[in-house]
Amino acid sequence: MDTGFADLLAFDHFFFDLDGTLSDSKADVLGSMEQAYKTLGFSYDKSKLRIGPLLPDIISAISPALNEEERALAARTFRAVYAAGKYKNTVLFDGVMEFLDRLQAAGKTLYVATNKPKVPTYEVLEKLGIKDKFLFIGTPDCTGENLTKAEVLKMMVSMFDLDSRKCLMVGDTLPDMEAGRHAGMRTMGFLSGYGDARFRACGADYFFSSYKELL
Repeated sequence: MDTGFADLLAFDHFFFDLDGTLSDSKADVLGSMEQAYKTLGFSYDKSKLRIGPLLPDIISAISPALNEEERALAARTFRAVYAAGKYKNTVLFDGVMEFLDRLQAAGKTLYVATNKPKVPTYEVLEKLGIKDKFLFIGTPDCTGENLTKAEVLKMMVSMFDLDSRKCLMVGDTLPDMEAGRHAGMRTMGFLSGYGDARFRACGADYFFSSYKELL
């Protein structure tokens, strides 16, 4: 259902996906992927490129003909190109800063839960000026293991001894909503992110189209 800021005051802890939810990173991700594949001379199916899943899953989806060694090389090359670009085209979605400030002013605690590895996640959040707003930044490699987003969320709930019923997962894709539910959280879908038609029919507890709309 649609929601407003007053509806959110029932929650104490807010978990945010990064790409497509807080940050509009499409230009940097797509440009880096194109440059990486061009450098390697590999071909890929642009129509199957989805921002949000783990990088190995993205590589497998867009270039299934590559063998395991080639997919690993594509992933390493992408990461190098992406980092070298310094995320210069990545920006916050309109109204994000105000929304996070408003939640903090209301005494809410903020977290990040993303499929992006720790190093670029920290760099992007620093570049956007919002890293210090989050109590904890959950990434697949934040424990030294390779965690799913659902595992990251459950880890944070346990780490901070949270009541999952007071937690809200905010994301822009179906896997974000599924991960939130798996961790016992309520979910809120951002309709202006990178989600597809399945996401719009996922039955999230709340939906919103813009942060300014929520405010």
